[in-house]
Amino acid sequence: MKVPGQDLSIDNFKKLVDYYDKINFCGQLSDPIHHPKMIEMLKIVGEAGKRCSIHTASSFKSTEWFVEAFKANPKVVWYFGIDGLPKDSHQYRVNQDGEKLFEVMVEATKHLKSKPVWQYIVFRYNENNIDEAMLLADKHDIKFMLVDTNRYGDPALRPSDEKWT
Repeated sequence: MKVPGQDLSIDNFKKLVDYYDKINFCGQLSDPIHHPKMIEMLKIVGEAGKRCSIHTASSFKSTEWFVEAFKANPKVVWYFGIDGLPKDSHQYRVNQDGEKLFEVMVEATKHLKSKPVWQYIVFRYNENNIDEAMLLADKHDIKFMLVDTNRYGDPALRPSDEKWT
């Protein structure tokens, strides 16, 4: 199914950067890193001296692509959606290679001015791994962020611990 619309042009993006002090790349229908000009956009934001964050859960870009993106604007705050331990994240993030994305997050610590953020949505399959994930994040100098959600379309995803529902 074709999604209506088109990619934001660089000219229109520059207008947004001129107007706003912070740019937040966060997708609902697609992951923002898949915009064909994303690295150029990150450079534009950096050259304008604006704040920027990017949320991604995609493991489909190469590690080399990510490093180029980190270097394009090291001040960007990167949020990585890995829900659970990296080996288990595909249970919600279908087709995600959580282990690869975790390694990208570790690589990010070498290039970014601020810590990358591990965004961890709590589900039944990962609710008992939170302490282990927090230790793993701390070991690699990654900020850990727990996220509560209502994304429980499948009742099997709903955590058993009521504090998460």
